[in-house]
Amino acid sequence: MDRGDRAKQFAPFDALRGLREALERKELEHERQEKRARTDEETEALERVLPLLTRGRRAEALFFEGGFYLQARGTIEDVDLVRRTLRIGDGILSFDDLYYIRLLGEDA
Repeated sequence: MDRGDRAKQFAPFDALRGLREALERKELEHERQEKRARTDEETEALERVLPLLTRGRRAEALFFEGGFYLQARGTIEDVDLVRRTLRIGDGILSFDDLYYIRLLGEDA
């Protein structure tokens, strides 16, 4: 028996195909959270920082998406006041889903 065939003999066996993926999906469902309302303080802080957001500045943001609170950090690529969105790197964040934005860098 050549080495390749011998190695296959000892490869892990998944008796229940797809079980691992199903368990991971179920685990994610349990970790999902309900979106909470922003506090007055969070809203005021966002209102103060939104006018300062300009293309090219670095920022860090906490936002809600798909049942999870996530952080984005990077360079602001676009601020669309009509659509009320902010693009940091490849991610597009809705103003309605933001909880905080902090400008990064020496002049922040």
